[in-house]
Amino acid sequence: MTDKTREIGHSIEASANLAGKDAAQTDKTAEKSDNIDRTSVGTKFFKSGEGRIFIVGCCMIGLWLITIAVLLHRDHAMWSQMLTMGFAHMLAGRAASIAQGTQAGMPSALIAVLATYTDVMVMFIVYPTLVFSYKHLFERPFFKKHMKPVFETAQKKMTRLRRFEIVGVFLFVWFPFWMTGIIMGAVLGFLLGLRTWVNMTTVILGSLAAVTCWVYAYDALYTWVGHIHHAVPVTLTILIIFGLLASRVLSRWRRASG
Repeated sequence: MTDKTREIGHSIEASANLAGKDAAQTDKTAEKSDNIDRTSVGTKFFKSGEGRIFIVGCCMIGLWLITIAVLLHRDHAMWSQMLTMGFAHMLAGRAASIAQGTQAGMPSALIAVLATYTDVMVMFIVYPTLVFSYKHLFERPFFKKHMKPVFETAQKKMTRLRRFEIVGVFLFVWFPFWMTGIIMGAVLGFLLGLRTWVNMTTVILGSLAAVTCWVYAYDALYTWVGHIHHAVPVTLTILIIFGLLASRVLSRWRRASG
């Protein structure tokens, strides 16, 4: 009886060890498969049209940083203005960027060029990431949490703009309303089925039109408030930037909690 018990014990122990090895092998296989999947997704991304747009966006960021570095090396005051405009744009949008440039006394044409460049640069980074995720990573938790709301918002706008297509996307980007920026416009154009080059051209022209309107509107506003007191333009810029930033944070918090 004792020998049989020992034999049974050894058999159970061997089975447990074998099961443990199988589980470990399964985990390694799953991990390896996940790594291969991630690698294949990355390779697929950079070979896709979205990946090429992303690369252009990275090159634009590199050119922007190099320009700032050269201006800094030459001790040109423009480097700090470009940097603050860029960060204001990334944090709170083009309205904040233009307000910063106007308050700094930069020429209107230069503000329009820099604001449009930053708008397009950010769009070339964010838009391809969104669209590729929509096509290939739709069921991933990260996409559902952070990117799916963008497409849901764009789809709500499609009903009114579907029949206008290109003109509708252009006007959507041009009009200075909340959630009508270049990224949302590009996503809307994608959902409407516009070809990539048509979509990109349309939203870039819409951004240029919007930025031009913002520049001259802010110039008139700052000229007027500057007559009241020399500190008013600075105060107004701070209020605009923090107001837009607070609005973005509040919007994301509501979306996350809702």
